[in-house]
Formats: sequence, C-alpha cells, structure tokens
Amino acid sequence: MKPPLLEVSGLSHDGRGVARRDGKTVFIAGALPGEQVRCRVTRARARFDEAQLLEVLRASPQRRAPPCPHFGHCGGCTLQHLSDGAQLAAHQQQLAGALERIAGLQPGQWLEPVASDPFGYRARARLAVAWDAGARRVALGFRRGASRVVEPLDSCPVLAPAAGALIAPLAALIATLAAPGQVHELWLATGEPGLALGVACAPALDAPDRARLEAFAAAQGAVLHFGVIAAHGEEPQWTEAGPPLRYATAVDGPVLEFQPWHFTQANRGVNRALIAAVLAQLAPGAGDHVLELFCGLGNFTLPLATRAARVTGVEGDAGLLDWARRNARINGLANTEFVAADLAVAPAGAAWARARYDLVLLDPPRNGAAALLPALARLGARRIAYVSCDAATLARDAAVLCARGAWSLTHAGVFDMFPQTAHFESLAVFDSLAVRARER
Repeated sequence: MKPPLLEVSGLSHDGRGVARRDGKTVFIAGALPGEQVRCRVTRARARFDEAQLLEVLRASPQRRAPPCPHFGHCGGCTLQHLSDGAQLAAHQQQLAGALERIAGLQPGQWLEPVASDPFGYRARARLAVAWDAGARRVALGFRRGASRVVEPLDSCPVLAPAAGALIAPLAALIATLAAPGQVHELWLATGEPGLALGVACAPALDAPDRARLEAFAAAQGAVLHFGVIAAHGEEPQWTEAGPPLRYATAVDGPVLEFQPWHFTQANRGVNRALIAAVLAQLAPGAGDHVLELFCGLGNFTLPLATRAARVTGVEGDAGLLDWARRNARINGLANTEFVAADLAVAPAGAAWARARYDLVLLDPPRNGAAALLPALARLGARRIAYVSCDAATLARDAAVLCARGAWSLTHAGVFDMFPQTAHFESLAVFDSLAVRARER
C-alpha cells in the first residue's frame, strides 16, 4: 500500500505535525504546519495514529535545516527544523488554543511574547550515561525520544558553552575509569559566574575513580559533587562538596544561591524577563502581603519582597525551603517567611491558608494546582499571577478559577524558556471580581 499523502494543519503539544486521515488525527514527527507530506503509520490507536515522516512534498516556508547533526535522534530538541520566530508564534497559538478549547477563555489582553537567544541559553542539563562494555565506549547525552537509548553527543548547541564543552572530554574520561558502568548520570550547571558538575553513580565509585574525576573538574574550574542512586528510579542522594552557584534575578536584583540538583529555570535571560513581568502584573505596593505557592528556593519570592511589605512562600520540599531562607538572609530580606506544606492536597485549616493576602502567585509543577484553587477565593486577594509550564493544565485551572464569575482572566502571555523544543512558560493573570466590585 502506498504511504498516505496528508496535509499538516498544526503542531501538537510535543512538537509533532497534526493531520487528519479517515476521521482520525495523525501525529507526524518532523512534519510542520502547511506542509504536504507522505508518512508511514507506526502506531495505530483507537482515536489517533502516530506516524513517521517519509517525504515532504510541499515544505513550509518556515522549515530550515536543523543546526545540530543529532536532531531527529536526540530527545533534547524537537523543533530545530522550524524557524525561531515560527516557534514563538506556535507557542502563542498553543496557549490561546488551550485556553479557548479547554476553558472557553481568552484574556482581556495578550502580553508581548518574550523570545530568547535561540542557542547557548541552557544553564543546566541532566545527561544520561550508557556504558557499552563490549565496545568499551560511553554514550553521554539525552535519551532518544521516549526510549531508554542514549544519543551519544560530543557537543550540544543549546547548552551554555561552558557546560557543552565538557561533554566530549567527560565521555572519554568515563570510558577509562575502572568502573565506568557505575556512572549513570551527569548533571551540568552554570552560574553567574561558575560551573558545577554532578556525577550520579550506582553504587558509589571507588576512591581512584573519584580522584580522576576530581582532577578533571579542578582542571576545568568546576565544582564537583557526587551522588548515589540507592535504587532504580530513585533520585540521587547528593553530597555537597563545594560552594554553591549563584544567579541574579535582575540587574541589581536579589542574587540566589543553588546547587546543581536544585530546580532552577534553565534559561537565565527569560527567567529574568518572567520575573519582571510578574512584578509588573502584580505591582505589589509597600503595604501588600503576598502569598507565593510553590516558591522553591525564592526565585520570585525575593524580588517580590523588595517591593511588598511581606511575602509568605509555601513549598512542599523542605530542603528547598532551607535554601529559600538562606537566600533571604543573604539578600537582607527579613520581610519573608517560608512554610513547608504539601501543595498536592487541599490546605485543611493550615494557618497560612487562613490568613488574608493582597496578592497571590502560583508557580506549580506540570500537573497544576487543582487542589488549591477552591482556597484561593477565601484569601481576599485582588489579583493572582499563575506561572505555568503546561498550557493544558493552566487552561484547566483557569476554567475553575473563572467559573461562576469569581475571577476574570485579564492578561496572558508566553515566554520562550526552551527554544528548539515544544516546551514554554506561560503567565496568566486573574482579577477578583468580588474585590473589583467592592472597590467601585
């Protein structure tokens, strides 16, 4: 049977082309909107098919040659074949489409989309290591799509140059260790300035192998940390072996300290733009009490504290809260308090949830903040800013917030935190209609 000829109408949330065939949606890896393509169905499901691109008969004017030779195999990037401007436009369309389709909403005003340097922006990465004992060769890189296979890299154009330069020499060094198969992951992180390397092993390396890695890190001017993976699927348990890295939240703004295994935004420039947008939209005044949910190590908390009377940060990871308090002390921001709480469940009577606030910021993980939404109406806040890394869960939560006329979606915008990928950050702003009515 001849491979089907399809018209591609859009992009999926994971960067695949979307087409229709015999009443079913077809997701085609590598295809772009506006293209006519031939493809081969690789997986047929009840409601949709997945397909491999075979031939582009009519190319999109936004198609380009991918700059990286590993594109198409490496799972680190999915959109290098699409021009940078078209990537940003696609993200905007995806956010608008999710809000309309899932929530039946459009914002009163769209924020200007925030672009990024297209390459060399990524300040941290978690790379997989695979040891081929027969060939005595190490594969160091990202995994291939959803598989467990590691794409061997010698460089990576999206990584910060200082981090990317370590890939090839590290792979060569690991291959010569006495126990290369015990190295499972490498965590790379850059600061402003500074460079750190985390080596995650199972089991721990012996002293001679550790010494060789320590000598390598010292020669590169990098701080080296070792972590042990106790069981398959578990996160490494790290041992701090040197000073933390730092990054600035703004020019002359608070500076945050962190370790490579802490969650920080990978794109420093866009992170600063996102912080500035949150400050502009919330506009905290000298008398305001701000609540931040999912505060992490203080990325938004401390900039907010430079303007508000008081900021309460709530976070589920007690270890991160220790660093948030540390960062507040470093920056002399005594008007902050931090509370440990499980934010995956409703705050049943917690003191922080019974207090009154003027403004609220949420920055939840990919699965959103569904458990917290009913409590937000009881806080008395006039405005909510919601930062999201998943447009669909943002739209789902926006629908709940705006149901029964409780909140109004006033602003929304996209921030290109991860160029060359289908991932992006969004900001949505909601005004309390009850507070607005009282202020009239």
